[in-house]
Amino acid sequence: MSELTKLDNEKIRLLFFFSGTGRFRYGVAEVFRHVLNGLDKERYEPYLVITGTLEEPVDDLSDAVEVIELGRVGLKKAFFPLVRVIRQIRPDVVVSAMEHPNALAVVARLVARRPCKLLLTSHNVLTPRLQYMWSRREGHIILRAIRLTYPYADHVVCVSEAVRQDLHTHVPRLERSSVIHNPVLSQAKLPDPSFECKEQGLIVTSSRLTGYKRVDEVIRALQLLDDHFHLIVLGDGPERARLEALVTELDLNDRVEFMGYVDDPFAYYRQAEIFILPSMWEGFGNVLIESMACGCQVVANGSAWAPPEVLGHGDYGFLYEGGDPEKLASAIREAADHPKPQGKLLEYAGRFTDQRAAREYEALFDSLLDQAQFT
Repeated sequence: MSELTKLDNEKIRLLFFFSGTGRFRYGVAEVFRHVLNGLDKERYEPYLVITGTLEEPVDDLSDAVEVIELGRVGLKKAFFPLVRVIRQIRPDVVVSAMEHPNALAVVARLVARRPCKLLLTSHNVLTPRLQYMWSRREGHIILRAIRLTYPYADHVVCVSEAVRQDLHTHVPRLERSSVIHNPVLSQAKLPDPSFECKEQGLIVTSSRLTGYKRVDEVIRALQLLDDHFHLIVLGDGPERARLEALVTELDLNDRVEFMGYVDDPFAYYRQAEIFILPSMWEGFGNVLIESMACGCQVVANGSAWAPPEVLGHGDYGFLYEGGDPEKLASAIREAADHPKPQGKLLEYAGRFTDQRAAREYEALFDSLLDQAQFT
């Protein structure tokens, strides 16, 4: 009998490994939180292992999840503490996220010599980051690490089919992968769309203000629209000063407002008529579903990898040719003049919940452990 075989009354131990420090918020952290909350705690015993030290407790995380802070800054220093934790907890399944932590988890399992299953998760596309984000040397190192380590995982979960296909392009030896779309909403706390609060002509975009997010494209498109359209920008980043200067240059100061990072973006989504995601690329685009669940019409770059998939290739939103402010302005007018049925959008957004994703992950855990009983 395999060491992974569990007695009927014995819980399955899950170790979720995340690289981070400070605040456990946004992006991958939010996905992990939703999955952990949605798990059946009668069957699973979940642990969350974080490389750094948190500045505050994890918001809205189930009390059944034990959080372990390794207290190390940087993955290299976290390696041996992670090995020790794997040996101490003796998990049945280890789940990790993103390229560097995934590679580290593969090696840590080998060194720990524990017969646990290893599930890697991939949250973004590699190709555009290799082209635009990483230096040639950094990209070469990351790609080499992925190609060497990922094939040793028992399975790789990708957050979209776009991510999965791109990953297989770069890692042809990878055999076992599937798609589980991100959990974006809590089943217990679905947002109120509050249609009576909608402000006609109000556009919202939300992102870290960096070049590839293309917020400048939204500002340039706004100049082409009637004066009743105005824009709220949520988020901060290195491009903010340049974007504010662009607003002044185009004489749009009375139509654009920068809010910085906000704790509750849903308050703005509930007021907005239209949400825009102009990024050059996204592995999923959680904000598409968040804003849709608040009753927004959604507009996204149709060549940004995952967003067309998330929006049903136009069934649940409006797609435009990225890089062209005139095309974006046209899509905004289309969204305002011919909106998608609200009921259809709310029903669709309601599919991306923590409970749905947790059931899909649980089925995958069970499948991996069932396979172990016969090895």
